Amino acid sequence: MLEKGHLPLVGIPRVGYGSGVEPDRRMGFFRQTTALCPAPGRRMRKFLILLMVVLGLSLGSADCQGQERVLVIHSYDLDLEWTNQCNRGISSVLADKFLLDHVYLDTKRIPESEFQRRSAEALQTFRRLDPDVVMLGDDNALRLLGPAISETGTPVVYFGINGNPRNYLNPMPRNVIGILERIPLFPWIRYLCGIVPDTRRVLVLMDESPTSAGLVEVTFGARRQVEFDGCTVSYETTNSWDQWQRLVLAPERHDLILVPVFHSVKDAGGTHVPYEEVIRWTSKNSSVPVFATQDYAVGDDGVVGAYTIFGEEHGRMAALMVKGILEGVDMLELSVAADQKGLFYFNKKQLDRFGLILTEEVRNQAIFR
Repeated sequence: MLEKGHLPLVGIPRVGYGSGVEPDRRMGFFRQTTALCPAPGRRMRKFLILLMVVLGLSLGSADCQGQERVLVIHSYDLDLEWTNQCNRGISSVLADKFLLDHVYLDTKRIPESEFQRRSAEALQTFRRLDPDVVMLGDDNALRLLGPAISETGTPVVYFGINGNPRNYLNPMPRNVIGILERIPLFPWIRYLCGIVPDTRRVLVLMDESPTSAGLVEVTFGARRQVEFDGCTVSYETTNSWDQWQRLVLAPERHDLILVPVFHSVKDAGGTHVPYEEVIRWTSKNSSVPVFATQDYAVGDDGVVGAYTIFGEEHGRMAALMVKGILEGVDMLELSVAADQKGLFYFNKKQLDRFGLILTEEVRNQAIFR
């Protein structure tokens, strides 16, 4: 019996390899209470207020003194649910004991010409805060900031990495460790071929980004298409909204579409197209079922279903590494981990639209939304 939320990896064709915003601050405070005594005069009141402010600052300083600080640098923005999920997982492990600061590079929405400026600002924040550990979320953060931060000797824990970390850091520094995000693309397609009858051609449609490049590297390698379980699986990448639409509107080329990454699409004027609009338009205009790898893409106006690496658990796994480091575990004792475990999500309206029936195995594990 399949373990809940886990896709088997036996016999899967894949390519392997070896191993902003102002930061949030936790500040102390002084709580004012009502005393059972006569009201003080104006001068006395001013003195008491000043005393309270001084005491408050002093208590705040004492509260923070001695606490280790963790700086979390995300590739994306707070509007992306994956980012929020990871933050919740990180906070569940670290927030009660350590100081957490966050920087959001927003690289899904800003033009690539702005990446270096955002990176420089993040480095300034890093130098100003002088954290005990830095967490780098997703490929762009590791690619843009990993080399400079690791050179300082500060421990670095990455998470959400789709590509090979050695593409960004080679040789790999001894003070860098983390969690790989490994979307089990072919196992998911195997299930989809069982859900969508007579599937022979599968299109994997993605934006052009480090995330999609990493996904291509570990699943397709140098191949443009793969013969898999009687299906031909091919991929296309584009950041052009016009080209994306043309590919969706060519149903003769595919029996189902899988969109693992769709966050960096831009219109003809170079304006970022919100991912909600990309999903809504793709679902509405596709004559074949569309699936994804994000739970927030599933819905009445979204895709039929998704197999999702849950960001909250992913962030928690990375945070446990950080906690171990801060509690004295030698980084050389830690190993890179690959997260492939997730959950099935489906939408009943979209299933009915295409007349799809889930297998009992999938239905018993699915979350409907």
